[in-house]
Amino acid sequence: MLKIACLLLLALPLLAAGAALIGYHHLLTRRPYTTCRPCRGTGYRRSRLFAHSAGYCPDCTGTGIRPRLGQQVHLYTRRPHSGDTR
Repeated sequence: MLKIACLLLLALPLLAAGAALIGYHHLLTRRPYTTCRPCRGTGYRRSRLFAHSAGYCPDCTGTGIRPRLGQQVHLYTRRPHSGDTR
């Protein structure tokens, strides 16, 4: 009986981590982009030094959305071409 309880205690965190990864993958497939935090989704940022100065947000290039971290990793690690290259 003690061995079963120990196995359950070891398996529970693994199952929780697996469920979290599946949930995050589902989130990435449904909404791969999120609002940009520095500009709060507006696409514009004000200068910290000059109060009257404002411009496009360099982090999101003025769109107001950025790819999520998992989407950035996926885009970085995917193969650039198919397997039938020269």
